[in-house]
Amino acid sequence: MPSLDSTRTVRRLVAALAAAGVATGITLVPVSTPSAAAATTVDACPPTKTTAWKAAATKAQQALASAVTSLQNHDTVTATAQLRTVKAQVRIATTGATALIGKPPTDPESDIPPGPAAVLRVAGVEHQVNMKLVPLFNQLQGSVVRTLGSTLNGTDACRDYMLGTVVALAPAKLDDYTDGLSDTLPSYKQELTLFKNTLATAVLTTAGRAKLTRAQQVVTATSAAMNKAFGGGERATR
Repeated sequence: MPSLDSTRTVRRLVAALAAAGVATGITLVPVSTPSAAAATTVDACPPTKTTAWKAAATKAQQALASAVTSLQNHDTVTATAQLRTVKAQVRIATTGATALIGKPPTDPESDIPPGPAAVLRVAGVEHQVNMKLVPLFNQLQGSVVRTLGSTLNGTDACRDYMLGTVVALAPAKLDDYTDGLSDTLPSYKQELTLFKNTLATAVLTTAGRAKLTRAQQVVTATSAAMNKAFGGGERATR
């Protein structure tokens, strides 16, 4: 693994080249991304404001429902706007939940830390994004395909970053997440089955296939990391 100093040097070099108008083809992802699965996608999860993550999770779900309905009704203008909202709100929710990972309980009379509930809530929304958006690629044409793919890729990169932060916790703090996150393991298998079937049978544009393939790669890496961290014992067979 490169040292922090060498990473900073690379970042400064890339920034200088970009300022000079030189294309490097290098995608930078956060240094602290534990699983590095987000490095498989150009849609990394950059930090954003961390306030109101619960409201952001709700807004993401609402926009997701609207986007799905709009695409089913062939209203690509509304769908495009709603998909962009999904991506933005998922990013806010994920950043907020990630900021709570490893934090102590906010209530002095409670021994329950805020991180596990936040992570489960946001991860649940991100799972919905995958399950509802992937089928919509079938026979979809036009610029909305790229927006759909960008929303999917951005969501999966954010989830990977959040869950990678959990996996990197010290064992004592990781225990707080074991019961909840071990129960989510089947959801990744669900998503990967959906990716496989869609890529095999759907009518896809070149852009759509590329976006789906990229998302499949990230979810595959996330699934492997989560199963390694939380897949022991009976929970792995649920």
